[in-house]
Amino acid sequence: MPLLSLLALAALSGTPSRDDPRGLIPQTPPVIVGSGACGDVPARPLALPDLVDIALCRNPRTAAAWASVRSAAAGVGIARAAELPTVNASIGPTLSRSDSLRNTGFVDSNGNFITGSSGLTQVNSTARLAVSWLVFDGGGRRAQIDQARAQQAAALADYADTAQAIVIDVVTAYNSLAANRAIETANLANLAFARQSRDLAAGRASAGVATGADRLQAETSLAQAEVTLVQTRGNVATAAAQLAVAAGLPPGQALDLAPPPPLGSGDLLQGGADALIADAERLRPDIIAARAQVTAADAAIAQARSLGRPSLQLSASDNLSAIDTNLDRNSASFGLSLSLPLFSGWNTRYQIAQARAQRENRVAQAENVRQQAGLAVYSQYVALQTALASLAGTRALVTSATASADLAQGRYRAGVGTFADLLNAQSSQASARQQLVQAEFNVRTARAQLARAVGSIGDAVDARADRERQ
Repeated sequence: MPLLSLLALAALSGTPSRDDPRGLIPQTPPVIVGSGACGDVPARPLALPDLVDIALCRNPRTAAAWASVRSAAAGVGIARAAELPTVNASIGPTLSRSDSLRNTGFVDSNGNFITGSSGLTQVNSTARLAVSWLVFDGGGRRAQIDQARAQQAAALADYADTAQAIVIDVVTAYNSLAANRAIETANLANLAFARQSRDLAAGRASAGVATGADRLQAETSLAQAEVTLVQTRGNVATAAAQLAVAAGLPPGQALDLAPPPPLGSGDLLQGGADALIADAERLRPDIIAARAQVTAADAAIAQARSLGRPSLQLSASDNLSAIDTNLDRNSASFGLSLSLPLFSGWNTRYQIAQARAQRENRVAQAENVRQQAGLAVYSQYVALQTALASLAGTRALVTSATASADLAQGRYRAGVGTFADLLNAQSSQASARQQLVQAEFNVRTARAQLARAVGSIGDAVDARADRERQ
């Protein structure tokens, strides 16, 4: 499942376009489905990997996380913009008028008394082209780019973590539905056994070799088995709706599911808890994201330091002006500007101190994530060990309870056993079957939770798909 591989995610790139000239922003999330468009439901029985693919396409959490990935990729483009010069052009006319007002008159050469005002209206046109390029800034631009790339790595890791969270939700809902269907099958077997016991008690009562109390107890047991089956079928319907919603489908949509594969062995336990914890530190997206945040904090320190270093900027411009339709003047300039920050009220020093403190915070958070991941792996490791041990015990329990129930039914048929013994054996058999279903559900869930804790839930689903294809 390439979606959950950070190496595949890190290799994502977009296609250059008007909005993305560098081709930095990926357009399509790395979701791979078996056939058809992303999110379509295949017209065949659905296996767990099919449901996972549908969920990854349809779940809004995936869309939100993918938008964050695209935003972070755009942030890299924003940071890299400082590597190139900026070019600005401006052009436009300005209409101006000036008036001269005379409050007193004068006598001209002919002896006439003249008074009034005069005015001037003209159009001033200007055109300007300016180029500016920051040649050196003490490493500030490089630090901004490094910080943006670290944030992009964190966003990619968060996206993978979101995808894994969706996968575990689907796996849990799938296992829950499978368990409820197994309980339904077990209850059908219990109902058939209760019906046989009822018929046996009724036959013995009709023959006068059993009391009416035996027949009534058998009817009660049969009715209880029927009620339990009805309740179980309601649980199946609810679990099916929960699985549909987990896959991003309407709760009422019917799902044609392929039979689940048999339980595998405890292969996840073979390497030991320490090896799994080491894998988690390498694979878990939340640990990778936390480390990326530390890298971003390092870049922030470098950027803060660059504020106190000299910078060199190259600039060139050309200005053209005209009055009405007559060219007035043209002026050009070229300059090299060296900026030396001398004193800023210790602003730079405090920014460096703030960036260092933020890095300490990120380091502590990353260590906390690592420790919690180790605890989660160890806890799920123990849970899977316990579930596997319980499964072996419940399988033996079902075998013995079934043999005991068959024996009790045979003894009652032969008239050497009581109906109370038969009811007790029947109840023990039904309870053992329920425990077996629960034990199998616990194993499947514990395996998935351990894979999630390690950060390899996608690989676990892929391995399950391989087993189903064999």
